[in-house]
Amino acid sequence: MLAVLALSLLTGFIGANASPGVFHSREMGLLKSKTDHFLSAPSFAVVGASEDETKFGTIVLKTMLEQGLDAVPVNPYSPFSEGKPCIHSLADLDDPERTSISIVTQPAVTLSILHQAIELGIPAVWLQPGAEDFAVLEFIENTNSTGTTFIHSSAHALARRQDTTPPCGGRRDLDLDTPDLISTLSS
Repeated sequence: MLAVLALSLLTGFIGANASPGVFHSREMGLLKSKTDHFLSAPSFAVVGASEDETKFGTIVLKTMLEQGLDAVPVNPYSPFSEGKPCIHSLADLDDPERTSISIVTQPAVTLSILHQAIELGIPAVWLQPGAEDFAVLEFIENTNSTGTTFIHSSAHALARRQDTTPPCGGRRDLDLDTPDLISTLSS
């Protein structure tokens, strides 16, 4: 239940006129459905995993492997991650139409990965916190008819922030309590 509650923060579907009870029930069902769809794939890929065990992408990959999921790292610059050879592109996946992917990259890289994922027919994409920005979320919103399921942080929160200049020219970070794949798998 904690994982499902955490996932409710991912999609930012809070409706201004929805009562909390109606919102909670409807959105919890949608989030569970998206998570189940993502986890039902026979194989997985983590874009952004590397040899550096302190990096979030590698931690995501390690967690997936510990949970018994068939996961491979995708990184054009790293030969290995968690003892598995990295593939260099989503195009190198054995069966992309049956592979869910987790993305742990900078937003500019994420956008090109999403183009590849849709082109290859990837069924589900989980963008980890920090992998998205307004441009990424706008792209996702405009590609809803592709058949790819997306799990990501609040599009509404980022949309509200798009006109806000970040302090000192920094990036607009997501809320720190945005859940990720690790917390979902670990609960």
